[in-house]
Amino acid sequence: DLQRDRDRVRRADFIPETIWVRRDDGWMVPVRRRDDPQAWLSEVDSTEAVTTQVDDGTGVHGDKGIIPTSSSTATWLMDRMLALLDVRPGMNVLEIGAGTGYNAALLAERAAPGSVTTIEIDPAVAAHARAALARTELAVAVITGDGSDGHAERAPFDRVVATAAVFTIPPAWLTQARPGGRIVVPLAGSFHHGALACLTVLADGTAHGRFHGEAPFMHLRNQRPARTVWGADERTARITYTDLHPVEPFTDFDAGFALGTRLAGCRTGRRPEDDGTETLWISHHPSDSWGSFVAGPDRHEVCQSGPRSLWDELESAYRWWIDAGRPGHTRFGVTVAPAGHRFWLDTPDQVISPASQPAARQAEKAARRPARVRDASEAGGFQQAQPDLADRRERGDGVPEQVETDLGGHRDRGGVQQVGDVRADERRAEHDAAGGVDH
Repeated sequence: DLQRDRDRVRRADFIPETIWVRRDDGWMVPVRRRDDPQAWLSEVDSTEAVTTQVDDGTGVHGDKGIIPTSSSTATWLMDRMLALLDVRPGMNVLEIGAGTGYNAALLAERAAPGSVTTIEIDPAVAAHARAALARTELAVAVITGDGSDGHAERAPFDRVVATAAVFTIPPAWLTQARPGGRIVVPLAGSFHHGALACLTVLADGTAHGRFHGEAPFMHLRNQRPARTVWGADERTARITYTDLHPVEPFTDFDAGFALGTRLAGCRTGRRPEDDGTETLWISHHPSDSWGSFVAGPDRHEVCQSGPRSLWDELESAYRWWIDAGRPGHTRFGVTVAPAGHRFWLDTPDQVISPASQPAARQAEKAARRPARVRDASEAGGFQQAQPDLADRRERGDGVPEQVETDLGGHRDRGGVQQVGDVRADERRAEHDAAGGVDH
């Protein structure tokens, strides 16, 4: 019983003395328990996520920050994950991302007299969790290390749970899980945050299962999103026009999740323009490809660059979703093997193929509609992705309004969640390159 567990294990006992909240101007600022105990307790007693670290704890911006990098998961999302995990007495449990240690304590309450192992990549965060858990006298081993490696020394595990989002499930989580065991993990998406996958491990080393609700989480450190390539090579971009206006994937979670199963590895964004319109973006860093869309009164301009025609792929995936009856995310599932994973709709035999097209099909499609190449003289008319934060601060611009990041169970934003402000995405990508934490 979750309420019984929470009566015995209080969240406030695991939250650090300093937490962080988003100020109206976009900065994350500290709330210290000793300075404002009422404000601190109000955040901690809420059902939402509580940010406990920013910018990987570097203090690069002094007594404020930009990117949340560790948090206590929202209690409503903890409840959903614990229900899916179904931990029972005597089980051996592995948690990826210790954070404050609170979720590990709830796991230990349920697993007793079993054992719980939690892994945290950030030494300072791990030390805090270790100290907080020691006060509970629950059977939890806190390991400082890379969660993607699991912890073979205490395998096999009956249950594996990740409190950080991943694009691909690390093979170690499969090999260290017992056949018949269960893995609950937030699987990241290309458009919005992601969804909780609840997987059953099979004897052949694979796992399969369905999705169960939205799951806004920070990413596993070594799976943080790659840098976007918004607006690169504008002078050689291919310009075409379309009658289709696929805004739904950018505004509706189910639509975005569905398209993300066919556009793996892509990132998307929305950028408001000064004239009241907005530009929709899609980017794929490994292929150095990007596409953008600007709605017009009669037809809409599409701009694409790189070896992949990403906007064509997006349109193809969008039509597929419509033809399939606009299925919600709970109709989707995933089969995971050490070599990778594949998505399916309704049943595992209805495998979803990637939207990427062979070059011949791309050429055929391009031939069916007028296209031209934007030359250097026109490049100034297409807005570049904005300068990074350091440049903006030197000019006194401060932090732009739309700064957004997935946390454990809440949407930390001044703009659009995950399908976000392009400028914020660019700053986050630069920050990600410096490394970070699991949770």
